[in-house]
Amino acid sequence: MKKQLTLLLFSFSFFLTKVFSQDVLYLDGSGAQPNLTIQSGASVYCQGGYVANATAQGMQLDGDLFVGDANGFTANWTDNMASSSVLLTSSGAVYFQSNIQQNITGANTVFYKVIFNNTSVNTSGIQLLTNITASNQANFEDGLVYANANTFYISSTASNAIISSAPNTSTYSSSWVAALYSSGGKLNREMVNSGSTYDFPVGSTTSAQLLQVSPTNISGISRFSSSWENGVSGNSPISISECGTSYTQVNNYGEWHLRPANGGAIGTGSFAAGNITLKGWNIQSPAFPGLIDNEFALLERADGDLTTAGWQVPNPSCTSLSAAGTPGRTVGGNYALRNNLTAFSDNTSQLGIGMTILVLPIELLSFTGWNEGAVNQLNWNTSAEYNSNYFDLERSAEGNDFSAIAKLSAAGFSTNELNYHFTDAKPNHGLNYYRLKMVDRDQTFTYSNIVLIKLNSSSAVSTVVSPNPVINSINIQLQSVNDGELLVQLTNALGIVVRSKTWQVVSGENFTGISTIGLPAAMYFVNIYRSSAAPAETYKVVKEN
Repeated sequence: MKKQLTLLLFSFSFFLTKVFSQDVLYLDGSGAQPNLTIQSGASVYCQGGYVANATAQGMQLDGDLFVGDANGFTANWTDNMASSSVLLTSSGAVYFQSNIQQNITGANTVFYKVIFNNTSVNTSGIQLLTNITASNQANFEDGLVYANANTFYISSTASNAIISSAPNTSTYSSSWVAALYSSGGKLNREMVNSGSTYDFPVGSTTSAQLLQVSPTNISGISRFSSSWENGVSGNSPISISECGTSYTQVNNYGEWHLRPANGGAIGTGSFAAGNITLKGWNIQSPAFPGLIDNEFALLERADGDLTTAGWQVPNPSCTSLSAAGTPGRTVGGNYALRNNLTAFSDNTSQLGIGMTILVLPIELLSFTGWNEGAVNQLNWNTSAEYNSNYFDLERSAEGNDFSAIAKLSAAGFSTNELNYHFTDAKPNHGLNYYRLKMVDRDQTFTYSNIVLIKLNSSSAVSTVVSPNPVINSINIQLQSVNDGELLVQLTNALGIVVRSKTWQVVSGENFTGISTIGLPAAMYFVNIYRSSAAPAETYKVVKEN
């Protein structure tokens, strides 16, 4: 059990020295003088934590106070004084360092400088159980700071009042504040008209989502409050056009909240003059999945608005975007950027990433074909169709010069599985290559896979697949011109491979079989690949029990 190192009614001064203790540093007593003075250049290592009695006279901290260590000691910060136990005349730093959870309690604590280096990131980290303030600087070295329902306030107006340092990175990927909007957690800081960049290292409990703000000549707002929200309500569908780009939804991964907080009250203040630049970091997948270069941008809506209709393009539009192909518009740049916005208030404080979803007119499940005597049968299934218009069924004898042989109407819009079928009554003798051209109502189109069916003449049978229907085994008889290796696959109606084998063939007649024991009764397709570059010869078989 740890003892308490109790400091009563008098001042201890440490100068150019290091003091180590596994005890709790406990401030007690009363009087006109600080209970403890740690002079500049001195370091006190308190592994057991820190407690200030409600009647204590506080600590003049001009050196360094290290709370905790890497050996798993419980090292919390408890400040019971009516005013900050770290006297406001202090100029030193408090280091929170541990490999287990550390709690910070003390509604009036004002740190001059605080350094976070807790290696239990994403598990317990540093828990704010009250509001705290840093008057000079907060340094994120390692470990996650959980705001919970509280506010971490940086009162300094210097742009470097929040920094990252080793082993952290410039995007705070090793240490940040989990300031969740849904829980009421906030990271607040003051900004001035410096044209400098102010970091707001907020994020979820698993990912840093740094928001950077660069104000220029602003007036009307000085304090900003930031937080992060997992998931986005009212994200789809939207219909917003900007400079030739159409945003069809807001990415559902999450959004930033950046709210005016003059005097500490949320939702007050607006621009009277000036502009700000906003940069939202860590947009690469798995964060913000599905973004496409030049097809995404920051959008805004009012705080608390959950509707899709609330989303809008910031002011000014177009000119606030980076040039196409440059960071801020590319996924590889890892951030979304809006330059020189001239309007900001509580009505524009939700920041999400609008994106273009490239929806294919048809989601094709399978496209298959087989020979039945003198005709070839083609079959395809779709799982969904969006503004689909029609199918062109195309055929080629060589596999590279296709022409349409049939046109079939598509469903237009469907979220159900649909089946289509066509009989080619006059196929080419020999090889027949087929593909689908799937055309949207605006005439955009995509192509399917290619299906190869070989029509045999009665005098030159090269491949026979039997019996059909089949129960236990499919027999394949094939005549080959050369020695070689073939790939034989059996697929179900969805194109999923259920059996596969390689087949060494020789010049002349060849025989092999594929077991169907254990397969459910259904329609299957035998696909024979003569080379990796050529489509398969496909034969339909029906499995019976």
